[in-house]
Amino acid sequence: MRRFVTLMLIVILITPLLGEVGAANNAQPVFKIDMTIKVAPVVIENTSTWLGTFKIYVVLTDPHQRAYFDYLASNNTTAANDEFKSFVKELIYDNMKNNLERRYEGANISSTIYLPSGGPVKVLDNWSAVVTFAVTNFLVSDGKKLRCPVAGSLDFVYRGHVFDYTWDRLTLILPKDYEIANLAPVPDDLSENVAVWNNGDFIPLIELYTQLYSYVRFLNATRKEISLRYDPHEGYVQFNATFTGANATPVIISQLLKSFRATMNIMSIDTRQENGSLVVIGVARPEVAYKETSSERIWKAMVKLPGAFDSISVQGGSYVVAPDYTLIITVTEKKSTYRLYAYGIAAVLVVMAVFMLMRRKKAGEETKETEVGPEGSEEKHPAESEGEESLKEAENGGE
Repeated sequence: MRRFVTLMLIVILITPLLGEVGAANNAQPVFKIDMTIKVAPVVIENTSTWLGTFKIYVVLTDPHQRAYFDYLASNNTTAANDEFKSFVKELIYDNMKNNLERRYEGANISSTIYLPSGGPVKVLDNWSAVVTFAVTNFLVSDGKKLRCPVAGSLDFVYRGHVFDYTWDRLTLILPKDYEIANLAPVPDDLSENVAVWNNGDFIPLIELYTQLYSYVRFLNATRKEISLRYDPHEGYVQFNATFTGANATPVIISQLLKSFRATMNIMSIDTRQENGSLVVIGVARPEVAYKETSSERIWKAMVKLPGAFDSISVQGGSYVVAPDYTLIITVTEKKSTYRLYAYGIAAVLVVMAVFMLMRRKKAGEETKETEVGPEGSEEKHPAESEGEESLKEAENGGE
């Protein structure tokens, strides 16, 4: 008798375990589930983190459970809804919460779950509900990539049995300005960083490149050429920078423009796609040194480039590359020979004019001195002298 009782106790004890083993790898039989996870960087209490916001839409499909809640509602709708809310919380939210907490603990990463003010479950009509909550550190960075530490298959415990936490559809919404490094398994649909899987039981492996590393990868994968022209009379440098060999995502374009603005005194800047290449067009104001010789005018314009380029060309001048990616453009302008001749001729004409004026002035002074005697008396005309002499002779003859 004791052996029989012991045997029955052993059977009773191991039956749930056998049930769990038997139920493993079987789909949960209770709900139809449509899950959405939106991932975004946020700042919470002055701390930056990546938030995964879960919205799980569920519809009760088990016929026995539906009949049970219909019976409760026929007597007391409020009580039926409250019980259904607890039912959904236990099966949908608590199971998911337990999965996440185990994964974070295994990865030795801290995390916090945030719930709406009314709790995680909101009951809808026809025995359906939406479960909402958010998880911090949904992605963690190693400097190059952002990874999801809770990726993997999900468990669903129901009536002492372990099932697969199956869903009909999972939609993952990632920020558009981040480059996807890896999604596994491969989604059934992927467009503009929105991925969709059908009929699964997992949180997918998610890897994004950090924005800085995406930028570095782009620069390492492209041929970089820049053409510049310095206009000394306007005082600015025009440039076209071309990046060929890799796709430029919006985040890369944004980072590229940021790097130009950080190193060059940008007046205007823009980008365009041209024959599979990204072209950056801009105008910058350089630092300028100027000197002048008897035959030349020389300008040296200095601009700091945002990094190394495979090819540099300067129109209308020469250049040297100084340390720290500083480009020194030299523009030389010859003074006009005709202008020098004109200046020389004008100078000669001025000297000649002055010389002639001086000569005329001197000649006029000499003429005036000739007409006036040495003591200031007037000189007599020759005819007047002859008349005076004839008068004297007549007077003498009369005597």
